[in-house]
Amino acid sequence: MVDIVGINNTAQQANRIAERSTSKSPGTRGKETSSAPSSSSGDRIEISAGAKEAQVVKKLVAAAQAEPDVRPEAVNAAKERLENGGYDGIEVSRQTAKKILGIN
Repeated sequence: MVDIVGINNTAQQANRIAERSTSKSPGTRGKETSSAPSSSSGDRIEISAGAKEAQVVKKLVAAAQAEPDVRPEAVNAAKERLENGGYDGIEVSRQTAKKILGIN
C-alpha cells in the first residue's frame, strides 16, 4: 500500500525549497548560500575517495572489455606445447593444481 499522504508532504516540501531558492533577493541571485567557508578564487569541488576509486574501476573495466576474450597466441602456444608432450607428467599436474588452489 502506498502512503499518498507521505508522498504529498514530501512533494510539498520539495516545492517550498524550490520556491525559496528561486525567490532569492537580487543581491544573492545566482549565488549559493551555505555555512561552508567560501574561497575567494571561485567555486570548489571535492571528489570523495570512493568516487575516485569508482572512476578507476570504471576505466579498468573498460580496458578489460576492450581486450579480446581469447588470446590466439597463448592458445597456439599451449596447443603446440601439448602436442610436443610439454604437459605430460605429474609435476605439471601439481603445478596446475597449485595455481588453481592459489598455493605458491
